[in-house]
Amino acid sequence: MPSTPVASLRARLTLGLGALAGLVLVVSIVALVALTRLGGAVGTILQENYTSVVAATAMHESLERLDDAALLLATGQPALAGPLLDRHRPLFAAALEREAAIVTLPGEGALVERVRGDYAEYVAATDRVARAGRRDAGDYFAELLPRSDRVRASVQAIRALNQTAMEAADQRARRVAHDAARAALAVAVAAALLAATIALRLSRSIVPPVAALRDGAVRIGEGLASGDLPDSVPVPPLAELAPLAESLNALLARLRAYRESSLGELLAAQDLARSTIACLLDPVVVVGAEGSVLLANEAAERAFGLREGTAAELLAAAIAVPDPLLAAVADARRLGHPVLPGSLAQAMHHVSPAGERFFLVRAAPLPDRGPDRGRCLVVAQDVTRFRRIDELKSNVVATVSHEFKTPLTSLRMATHLLLEPAIGPLSDSQRELVTTARDDTERLRLLVEKFLDLARIEAEAGEMVRTAVLPRHLLASVVEGHRTVAAARSIALSSRAPDDLPSVWLDPDKMAMALSNLVANALQHSA
Repeated sequence: MPSTPVASLRARLTLGLGALAGLVLVVSIVALVALTRLGGAVGTILQENYTSVVAATAMHESLERLDDAALLLATGQPALAGPLLDRHRPLFAAALEREAAIVTLPGEGALVERVRGDYAEYVAATDRVARAGRRDAGDYFAELLPRSDRVRASVQAIRALNQTAMEAADQRARRVAHDAARAALAVAVAAALLAATIALRLSRSIVPPVAALRDGAVRIGEGLASGDLPDSVPVPPLAELAPLAESLNALLARLRAYRESSLGELLAAQDLARSTIACLLDPVVVVGAEGSVLLANEAAERAFGLREGTAAELLAAAIAVPDPLLAAVADARRLGHPVLPGSLAQAMHHVSPAGERFFLVRAAPLPDRGPDRGRCLVVAQDVTRFRRIDELKSNVVATVSHEFKTPLTSLRMATHLLLEPAIGPLSDSQRELVTTARDDTERLRLLVEKFLDLARIEAEAGEMVRTAVLPRHLLASVVEGHRTVAAARSIALSSRAPDDLPSVWLDPDKMAMALSNLVANALQHSA
């Protein structure tokens, strides 16, 4: 009974693909959040600490140059100290203001104020030394260098404080990146497992119904070829495929009804075919693929002792299909089309208790239907009567030709003797008549020889008996056989062949006959 579809194929595909799209969206959101957190950590490092480190480094560099200027003032070189002071005091002040504007760490503000105070004292002391105008390096080491060291220590403290904060922020950023990677990996693994589960469930819910429907269609096709139609095609639980399965079941019902309605006609046609084959006078056999005999009429049973049965049954009954029939069946199967004999010479020779018979074997492959494949129809046409008539014709020709040969030889000898001078003189009219009679007897002799050769060739079935023959001997024998006729026509007939010609491998009788025909034709058409 057909099952009710529980869901549509579109709904299942939409649900499965929607779930996969949701998984992709979740993975994308997790990756975006992780990147945002990592970017925020890096931005914090750049905004809060890196600028302070740069400002502290600038103050340190400017302070070094200001120390050089202070030493030059203490040693009485104001001309060299002035440009350094004019250049680096504004740079130091600007760097100090940048640092004061981005104070973010605990204790960083106090350090900035300490730098500001110590730097003011250092500038005031430097100006006093410049106004005093003395050349005493002791002023530098006593007043200026200690103040410069205090400013330098405070600047270094600011830079160290920010570098420590940068290292801590870097560690935090690394932890954020690590945590984000672990979270993204976990979400990706979970998404992959969930996607695989969805794909597996989706394939299990779609592929089996489609495969069952495909198998049902294949069984219908095989049933049409073998005659064994399936009972029904299972209806898949999918709304889109259920109508197709129901249509196939309706088609099966109509095919089954049609086959049942035409079964009587088919059986009648089969009986008619069997009756027709049984009435044939020639043996008719249907050979199966395994050597079984599927059909054999009464003529086949009388001629070859065949009957219907499997290969094992025939073997047990000591019944064998004749080899010429099996050879024709093998050729028909190999070629894929009927095998027909070309002449009576290809007739099968069969000896049975009923006597010697000749059959022309025809074989044709039959279309594959049902379990019987590789079947072949074999018809053995009885041509014994025609073969006997053909043999009788050949025997009559040979007998008549042989009987003609003896009196013809006497007539030929008489005509030749009449033309000899020893017999006596002949008048011109007598000589002309005798010459004409001699020529006609010679032509009749050649004709009789051809008939005898033809009869001999047919008797030997065209087989050639080859032997080694010297060409000069073969030519000499042919010339010798026509020398009398050539002399009567006043024609000089001779043969020439080099002595060093090797022997040739041929049938001397057939070659002599061919050469003799050529020489006879040449003499007949020579003046």
